[in-house]
Amino acid sequence: MEWTTPAFELSTLSASRREQLQRIHEAGLVSQGRVFLLSLEPIKIQMGTRWPGRAEVIWEAVERSLHRKMPPPDVFVRLNDTTVIVAVASTNSYEGQIRCVETLQSLLFHFLGRSADADIALSRIASIDGDALHAEPVDVSPSTDVRTGSPARADPPRRPQDWTPPLTERRASGTIKLSHQGRTGYDIEIAPVWRLDLETISAYAVRLRLNAGPDRLSDLDQEALSQLVIDHLLPILEDYRREGGTFALIVPLSFSALSARRPRMALLNRCAELSDVMRRSVIAEITGLNAGVPSGLIRETVAMIRPFFRVVTAVVRTPADVETVYREASFHGVAVNWRPGPPTVLDPVVQAARRRTPNLIVHDVPNTVRTDELRRCRVSHFTWSE
Repeated sequence: MEWTTPAFELSTLSASRREQLQRIHEAGLVSQGRVFLLSLEPIKIQMGTRWPGRAEVIWEAVERSLHRKMPPPDVFVRLNDTTVIVAVASTNSYEGQIRCVETLQSLLFHFLGRSADADIALSRIASIDGDALHAEPVDVSPSTDVRTGSPARADPPRRPQDWTPPLTERRASGTIKLSHQGRTGYDIEIAPVWRLDLETISAYAVRLRLNAGPDRLSDLDQEALSQLVIDHLLPILEDYRREGGTFALIVPLSFSALSARRPRMALLNRCAELSDVMRRSVIAEITGLNAGVPSGLIRETVAMIRPFFRVVTAVVRTPADVETVYREASFHGVAVNWRPGPPTVLDPVVQAARRRTPNLIVHDVPNTVRTDELRRCRVSHFTWSE
């Protein structure tokens, strides 16, 4: 079946969807060839007069398939009654194309009983200019390497465990001077973030732990700890650029340091030369938020830092914290630090969070806790304790 890529006027989309597309563009995913258009037009044509009655059922299947094949941080946005845009942030362009093809093949087989290459209507977005989206059809027919006669395939990206040293083996220890504690020991490690429904690593998290938990931290302490995190982040981002890393990296940064102009600019300016990698890969996990933060300050802070990061999340402790942060800003997800006791101790804050977002990470889960217990609590992601 021959098909052509339709032209899209983005001015007809809602403001939230246009903002999503703009963020995809700013993250550099379009220029890297990792944004695709998937078309259901072949299915609509074959359905004929049955399409209006079957469209929503088909779209439900599309969304289920995309949720399974394109877990966060990948993003998909429905553009019209037959087209969805998919931005693949979790892997390279080639693997993203393979996932899109597999998604369309499964849908074609399910609804039409066949999955021929000629029926796969896939294109790659070449540019987003103002209110216009330009795309080029993707040839999904098998190609051949003329030197060997074997199917051509791009070299896969090096995995985090193949880096030197491997990403999860990077640890650091030292001491830092705090206002009320004097010199205090700390440890930093890179922890895999496990996605429970797929039982796979979906991201990595920078975990900073103080050896002696102080009763309180001053704003200067919080700034010093955030600067310490940046000290260890910058070499990793250099490796991201060199190795072509595309997976998300969750980085804890203090709200008090981000909400004031001087410390915020001090943090961001240090990352200026790696800003493209930051926007593509780093998730800012804001710590130190609570229900007592002045109204409007969270909203203002998130608006100021959002352009520099892939997404922004928040660490919460109580249901009141959840309500406060979401009343102020639209966070991509929330994180909770493990508390002593059974997993059910998390239930109140988890239930409050799940009303706001499907993305809930629990950090530092003891290895005595079973993953099925976390599933029953409706946790979506977690990191093990050291």
